[in-house]
Amino acid sequence: MTTTPLAPLATTDVTVPEPASWGRRVVAALLDGAVLGAVAWFVAGDRISAPSLQPTFSPVDPDGAQPWTSSGVVVAAFLLMLVLQGLTGQTPGRRVLGIQVVRAPVDGPAGGAPGVLRSVGRWFAHLIDAFLLIGYLRPLWDPQRRTFADGIARTLVVRRAPTPRGDRRGQAVTAVAGVVVLVGLLAGVEVGSSGGVERGAQSACALEPQDADAPVHVRSAVLVRETEWSRGARAWPWAVDARRDVRTRLSLDVSWDSAAHVAPDATLQVRTTFGGASVDNDVAAAAGQVQLEVEGAGGGPVDVDVLLDGRPLTSCVAAAPEDEA
Repeated sequence: MTTTPLAPLATTDVTVPEPASWGRRVVAALLDGAVLGAVAWFVAGDRISAPSLQPTFSPVDPDGAQPWTSSGVVVAAFLLMLVLQGLTGQTPGRRVLGIQVVRAPVDGPAGGAPGVLRSVGRWFAHLIDAFLLIGYLRPLWDPQRRTFADGIARTLVVRRAPTPRGDRRGQAVTAVAGVVVLVGLLAGVEVGSSGGVERGAQSACALEPQDADAPVHVRSAVLVRETEWSRGARAWPWAVDARRDVRTRLSLDVSWDSAAHVAPDATLQVRTTFGGASVDNDVAAAAGQVQLEVEGAGGGPVDVDVLLDGRPLTSCVAAAPEDEA
């Protein structure tokens, strides 16, 4: 009796993608943040904040910058990032780091671009990760290195296979991503800051006659138009001074002489009134001078009253410097 041996059962090799390391994910997120920061900086300098693909609950404008949603260009760049992530699983930072976001369904193998809607939903799910940043740290101990957002959106961040040597299109895409990231690092990352106050036009305040026997004699009161500016330093070689935050204000400089018998704890009050609203500024009489901002002042006249412990010394009306002929 002759028997025919059975052919071996066919096997299917299923390639399981390798989850990306937490370090690669963090660096890729920083690179993408630099790219979005560069877009915001090109649009409005330091006057607008930059969005992030990893939202947190930190203040949106800690330095007084406008929210990124106030610029259509920045919003468009942010949405483009989400669309790229949805269609390809990658952003410029992820492309450079060789990682990508893929679908990870419960009943099937992981792989494939997540899709635009899933990408947008994943961004909103990142708000859960932002609580105490625990979700962003979860890949350090999770077996599949998932954040909470990955679990909710059913995605994985995995290592991407290297681009084949003959794949010119893939190599070109990687090169473009590298250039975009380089521009982001040069223009989107603040490496320092500078600032100052420039004093401009002045307007002297004609003081009313003073009591010769008063223990304090006011010498002068001058209204000064000042320009306060600040600028974040970037490595971008074509940075210009125009990309800075500028604020114009009115400052009042008051100086006086005190008699020797003035009490050490005597207080001088400098009251400024503009548009019917008065602001009192207290300063030690022994100081001899004070420089203060005139809050709420615009282009009209400013009433100035100087008092010593509530006793009027002198007053005047100062015109804003720009109003002078």
